Amino acid sequence: MSPIFGQIITGFLVKSIASFDDTLTKIPILAHLTKTTPGRIAFSVGSLLALSVILVIAISFSFLFDLIPAREKVLAVLIFLLALAVYFDVFTRREESSIKSTLSDVQQTANTHFSKLVLASFIISFITLIDDALVLIPLFVGNDLSKFLALIGIYLAALAQIFAVLYFSRLLEKMKYKKELAAIALTILAILVWFKII
Repeated sequence: MSPIFGQIITGFLVKSIASFDDTLTKIPILAHLTKTTPGRIAFSVGSLLALSVILVIAISFSFLFDLIPAREKVLAVLIFLLALAVYFDVFTRREESSIKSTLSDVQQTANTHFSKLVLASFIISFITLIDDALVLIPLFVGNDLSKFLALIGIYLAALAQIFAVLYFSRLLEKMKYKKELAAIALTILAILVWFKII
């Protein structure tokens, strides 16, 4: 496998793991915005805009982690703590209350104001993606400029997840052991970061 293709695949896999819990656990809430065509478009645009902001945050923090000698170990521990937080639903209630509050604000004008739908999608996506910034940081640590090729994989994964929410939400909603799978995926990622495989 070429280094270029490898970076893209790594970006795709890490983003998929990072957003696995969001894709599965937030579907009932996100489905509210995706019932209509304008809602689907707004959800897609808002999600990609939110991801772009999250990536700016992740890349900015990666420069700070470059200054830490044992940065892989620190990042691995933080990702493992995030896995525990996902398993024990530490953030779920706060996120859902914030998301529902945002949805109630746009509910009456959702059919007429596309910009409000985009804004609501952005806010909802940002709330659910903020923890992903930590998981994405390892992709940008180091001096190798080829690491930015991971951005292609990250956006491809985001598009795949948007597609899954839009067209397979009912199927995904029926999946069992969602948080357990998400926690296991994050733990595996933490191990890979610890041993500098990612």
